[in-house]
Amino acid sequence: MSTLNQDIRITTVKSNEKVEPSSSMDLGSGSDIELYDPNCYSGENSSIDQPSDSEFCEIVRTKSVHDDSKTPIEYEVPRSRFDRRAKMILVIQCAFTGFFSSIAGAIYYPVLNVIEGEFHINEEQVNITVVVYFLFQGVAPSIMGGLADSLGRRPVVLTSIILYFCACIGLARSQNYGQIVGLRCLQAAGISPVIAINSGIMGDVTTKPERGGYVGYVSGFQVIGSAFGALIGAALANRWSWRSIFWFLVIGSGVCLLFSIIILAETKRTIVGNGSIKPKSIFNKAPILMVPYVKKVLHLNNPDIETLEPPMKLDLLAPLDIIKNLKMSILLYVAGMQFAMWSTHQTALSTALSSKYSMSVIDIGLCYLPTGLCTMASVVTSGRWLNWAYTKKFNKYKLWRDSERARLLEENNHNESKVDFIMDNDPNYTFNLFRARLGMAFITLVLSSGGFIAFGWCLEVKAPLAAVLVCSGFASLFSNCILTMSTTVIVDLYPSKTSTATGCLNLYRCLLSALFIGCLSRMITAMGYGGVFTLIGSVNAASSFLILWLVKHGKEIAMNRRHEEDALKKPLINDEEKQMDELDDDLS
Repeated sequence: MSTLNQDIRITTVKSNEKVEPSSSMDLGSGSDIELYDPNCYSGENSSIDQPSDSEFCEIVRTKSVHDDSKTPIEYEVPRSRFDRRAKMILVIQCAFTGFFSSIAGAIYYPVLNVIEGEFHINEEQVNITVVVYFLFQGVAPSIMGGLADSLGRRPVVLTSIILYFCACIGLARSQNYGQIVGLRCLQAAGISPVIAINSGIMGDVTTKPERGGYVGYVSGFQVIGSAFGALIGAALANRWSWRSIFWFLVIGSGVCLLFSIIILAETKRTIVGNGSIKPKSIFNKAPILMVPYVKKVLHLNNPDIETLEPPMKLDLLAPLDIIKNLKMSILLYVAGMQFAMWSTHQTALSTALSSKYSMSVIDIGLCYLPTGLCTMASVVTSGRWLNWAYTKKFNKYKLWRDSERARLLEENNHNESKVDFIMDNDPNYTFNLFRARLGMAFITLVLSSGGFIAFGWCLEVKAPLAAVLVCSGFASLFSNCILTMSTTVIVDLYPSKTSTATGCLNLYRCLLSALFIGCLSRMITAMGYGGVFTLIGSVNAASSFLILWLVKHGKEIAMNRRHEEDALKKPLINDEEKQMDELDDDLS
């Protein structure tokens, strides 16, 4: 039986070589390799068979293990100990919690007229119950996202579900309009942060080449709530009453809470590293970590201490640092406007089908089916496309950069340090992340804007119902692609603040939605459905040209963010050694 003595080593390898692990070593089932270099994009990674994420860093973080002959065996420490099966479990868990965030808005649309009659209020007042939901859905993640980035994902997710569970009980038993408004605020504030935190979890355990697909899976499952929420709400209200909608959410969120307590593992890299380090706090520990199989997969008895990232201080003003960045605000605005147009269309569809087409609650719910199916298809397929586009463009970039590096070495007498400095600080040699992620965004934005304009005029002239639903489905097919694309870009650019950054996206999309839905009733009175959607669609189509500007300047943005992230990820050596000593003491 050999004695294993771990020590942390940094080994230089050539960019076209691999460090093969010993066949006798149990390296776990993770296949992702984290590349680390203080001059490169810290925290980024690649897979063995996929292009490097850190833009040709030549330093590989390795672990040296000594056998009985005292011969060091070096192997790469994976970016994440979560294998594909574990990642898919996280996807299902994230999607399950995210489902209750997305369904809470959509499930409510078919009963807007019922609520109006129940509490003797007008259309503008009932729209307020939708507006306040979007307001708190936008603000809460910006605060809770920061907590998740500092305290960990698990405790914030559990707190969110508990608040949501309690709010739904209150809504099911509410007796007046004021209670409905207040509890809708609590409901949104409780569950909305999980969308941002889910992006953080995916950022913790995935690499860039695969990230788009996993984000797409999570978004696709989450959007089922938006896709079928209206149909579920209509069926429940038709069979029982509008209160049954909230009892359904109570039961569902209760089951979700139970599963989350048991299986939701902490993934924040400042707490568990690549997943192999046991959390110190009881709030971050999941019971599933006691299962022998899970211990083996995550290497909990042989942790990769060197993957632990420097702890982050709680900064509630962190979202402002992201929002005040002009280029990021442009991306957030474009994605937010697209979501606002889609949400306004969801609200308008319910009121128009009731007032213009005199349809029942259950029939209104069925009319949301084309919208939901097309939305789900757009989110999932866009995630798959992001993976394919990123890998293709990065492979092309890799060949070009290799040739440029060879040319610069010839021109600079093979001075590698000088050449590396030039390539690290010249945006012309930086991979254009925006072109890889947002290459198709402009087309999808224009198509969806045109579809929503046609939808508005179909309602205006009371066109056949089939025409209304076709336009609704067509517009929805392209409208949510930008959300998957922008979410993936944000996670790529802010690996240490994924929940906070995604919360900023949530802030933009929800506040813009609240603005348009709050004004919807008066706008329809003044302009008609055709005028309203022509206005919003035109603004959206015009704003899509800003995406082209972002793609043009993508290299500069990516380089600046890389340097900012490097500065954030470089702790003082003494602090890092102290942190590892503490972990060694805990493990011993």
